[in-house]
Amino acid sequence: MVTGEQVKEAAKNAGITHIDHHDCALCGEMVFYCVEGDDLYFNSGCGCSWAPPRPASWQQAADWINMQSEDKHRIGVAKRFGLDLTPAEARR
Repeated sequence: MVTGEQVKEAAKNAGITHIDHHDCALCGEMVFYCVEGDDLYFNSGCGCSWAPPRPASWQQAADWINMQSEDKHRIGVAKRFGLDLTPAEARR
């Protein structure tokens, strides 16, 4: 299982400041995580709604990675945060 600390360190080491999450089902705009210093925020505002970015924990990001039911999806989401998982590491 990936930990929040692993995700934080990987993102910081890779210099990642923007992590796409998903396209809004209504307007198609991307909602995303953003990194500011040591802090993580989730920006759920899109073209059809607006909300300010809200604080998120690095463990929430790790939970998103860990909840993926297929190894290839877990590897893909982890890569968005700069975390390279091998297929063996991706298995639960």
